Amino acid sequence: MKNYIVDDLSESDIGGAVEIWVDQNRRYCGNSAAFPDLWRNNTGGIVGFLQARIQRKAARALRHGHDLCGYLTYDKFPFNGEMSSFVPALAHAVVEEYKEEGYLALYRSVSQEWVDQNIFNHMWTINYNDLKLRAALYDLGFGSYLIDAFACPDDKMDCADSFVITRASESDAGALFELIEESRLYYRATPIFLNREPYQIDDVKKLIGESNVFMAWDEAWDDKKAIGFINVSVSQENNNIDMSLENHGLLDEIGAYIQPGYRGGKGLGKQLLKKAFEYCRNSGVSRVHVDFETANPFANKFWRKYFDPMLLSVRRTINKNVNSIN
Repeated sequence: MKNYIVDDLSESDIGGAVEIWVDQNRRYCGNSAAFPDLWRNNTGGIVGFLQARIQRKAARALRHGHDLCGYLTYDKFPFNGEMSSFVPALAHAVVEEYKEEGYLALYRSVSQEWVDQNIFNHMWTINYNDLKLRAALYDLGFGSYLIDAFACPDDKMDCADSFVITRASESDAGALFELIEESRLYYRATPIFLNREPYQIDDVKKLIGESNVFMAWDEAWDDKKAIGFINVSVSQENNNIDMSLENHGLLDEIGAYIQPGYRGGKGLGKQLLKKAFEYCRNSGVSRVHVDFETANPFANKFWRKYFDPMLLSVRRTINKNVNSIN
């Protein structure tokens, strides 16, 4: 690529930026029935998204001659105790012809600004199937961190009902609290090393009252034993970060967890997901979203069986002493 410049994205660039993003998203996400096409067909959301970042002076344009051929915008916020930069999926696009060199030029521009401000934690969300961009970011030192995946709960899942699964009630709060705490310790351990906020028993009772938690039980125990859960809710608004929409099923806030002894071919995960899908179908929900850490071996294997990975978040940590070396 020759004769290109990186400068500020302006209001007059928004129409061209949206066209580039729509083409890029259709190219890498258009083959999935589970991924919502509203972001491509009704672009008001991305227009507002770009306008907000232009006003904050957090938007760059890539130009070839007089032509806009890419853009990148970003947010800055505290993450795990340090100021971080984040480039969401709506926040970037480059035409295919200039992709690798164009993205590198954009990242050079913004990353120098970030590091000058002592922002050493850099995160992007890209289209999962954009292998060219993924390779370019990996070469820069980014590593995979989180996947956003989507599924349509239309088809009934064929699996044996080997375990008892019930919707959690307030009387189950104690058992659910113990499982949530167990899952928190699981996420803190190798190889995930993710620190999740602890829940209190009142938090669990509130979650049960306001959401839909399905719990699995092993009734072979005298007092029956809680062995897993899945939490599904229905979104109330469009989310321009994970790209889920209003009235989508969300496998949150505590997600899903199965005790180690009940994983690996026993069918419990599939049976819990079947229950979540049934709830979504009965609630008129046409798509379900889940996100999971790529460093979680069990989740990384399980969710890919039933969901289309559509977005990949990657992360790079710059050496903290870079600004102290002359």
